[in-house]
Amino acid sequence: MKKREKTRHTRSSTLRRRAPLLAPAALAALLAGPASAADDVARDVSAAEERGAVETSHEQLRRLAEHPDREKRVALAALLPEVVAWMSPLDRIELVSSWATSASPRLRLAIARSLRHLMPVPGSVTAIEHLASDPDPAVRAAIAEASWLRRREDPERLIGVLHRLAEDENLFVQEVARLALGDA
Repeated sequence: MKKREKTRHTRSSTLRRRAPLLAPAALAALLAGPASAADDVARDVSAAEERGAVETSHEQLRRLAEHPDREKRVALAALLPEVVAWMSPLDRIELVSSWATSASPRLRLAIARSLRHLMPVPGSVTAIEHLASDPDPAVRAAIAEASWLRRREDPERLIGVLHRLAEDENLFVQEVARLALGDA
């Protein structure tokens, strides 16, 4: 009987332990899947973990944002706010500004989607204003959502973005912005 209780106690204490948080680079490697680029990422991750450092490479994140699999790109955009939280303040600013002004529509869409839930980063409201005039309507729709969700950070500027998007040429973008403003 005692042996059975001891085994049960060992199992329950094992189940109660929390899994350690993944470093952002490890998260990127998991999202990347079995592709050869993911092998490179996994090697980089194991080297960083051996040094005991939590490192996030903009290039690794960029590769995921440009990944041909749409589901992986969407997953990255959803997890990007958490990944950015691991970065230094300067790295955060650099990531937001470089992706918001990138020639790649996938990078602009990823940062637009993540700006909805990204912690306040200096320059993020400026990035929202910039992306509100993006040629891709999906980016502008994501920015309408970001403007509404973050409106308390800088109400005058972000509500102004919503008013501009409510007059957008794309009907879907107009509808998202008008719903956010309550003008539906």
